[in-house]
Amino acid sequence: FAWRVGAALDADAMHAAAQALVGSHDFTTFRDSQCQADSPVKSLNAISVTRLGEEIHVRCRALSFLHRQVRSMVGSLVEVGRGKENTLWIGKILAAADRSACGPVAPPDGLHLTRVDY
Repeated sequence: FAWRVGAALDADAMHAAAQALVGSHDFTTFRDSQCQADSPVKSLNAISVTRLGEEIHVRCRALSFLHRQVRSMVGSLVEVGRGKENTLWIGKILAAADRSACGPVAPPDGLHLTRVDY
């Protein structure tokens, strides 16, 4: 129940890059074409990337997400972790508000809903 990435990942670079996603933004870049949400504007309250042994954990907190938003963000962050993109890239593709700017979409393997608050 995990996505096995066949390359070493820099969790610190991924965490630094992810901070550009915190706040209220137009997340069109990370929105699936099948998304039925009325608006691509969402507020990401927090995102963290941490290493636990050989595992990298990405935790996101928000009131709601767009269809495949988290998988799209994680796939793009992995590009940073692999060293294919620098830490500023995530902010640039977010600002582009263009789905074609997104990195590869992470598979659902390892994606877990851990908590819902009402």
